[in-house]
Amino acid sequence: MKIKKIFQSIKWFMLISGIMIVILGITMLFTPLKNLVAMALFIGICMLVSGVSEIVSFFNENKDKGSGWLMLSGIVTTILSIWIIFGKGSNVLISLLVFIFGVWVMASNIFRIVDLFTLGNHEEIAQWGWSLGFSILGSLLGFLLMFSPIISSVIISYAIAFMLISYGSNNILIFFRMRRFSDYIHRNSRD
Repeated sequence: MKIKKIFQSIKWFMLISGIMIVILGITMLFTPLKNLVAMALFIGICMLVSGVSEIVSFFNENKDKGSGWLMLSGIVTTILSIWIIFGKGSNVLISLLVFIFGVWVMASNIFRIVDLFTLGNHEEIAQWGWSLGFSILGSLLGFLLMFSPIISSVIISYAIAFMLISYGSNNILIFFRMRRFSDYIHRNSRD
């Protein structure tokens, strides 16, 4: 019976978390720039937890040869996280994230272009011209995104919003699968 209660609570947790995550994703669609600031704050909080954990780990470990590096890493991470959370670090983090996104889009498309030319015989590759055209457009878009932080911010926020909506929807679907499974177990336990 205890397993049945645990199963029930997990099932309802999946539904509630799924609905909340979908609502968060939909909210992100309507406020993309504010959400990037929230994401930077979230990264800062995660860094703070990580830094404090490293410092605590340093004091709980045996004082090995390399343990001083753990303490140094914890201190640096904690200082950076405090700067991100309470200072102007979130703006810097957003700018870096947006720039890195642009570089990534541009570099991945340049690698595709190089890959297309190294494949050899262009006639044997289906849609070689289309692939080349889209890769060139993608690399130009990446270049544009590096110098257009607002467009990059919106794209990143929308991508995160759609991932959250997808993840939350999946949790809701898991709830219904678990519900059917629970009904199946309940029917068969009577026999």
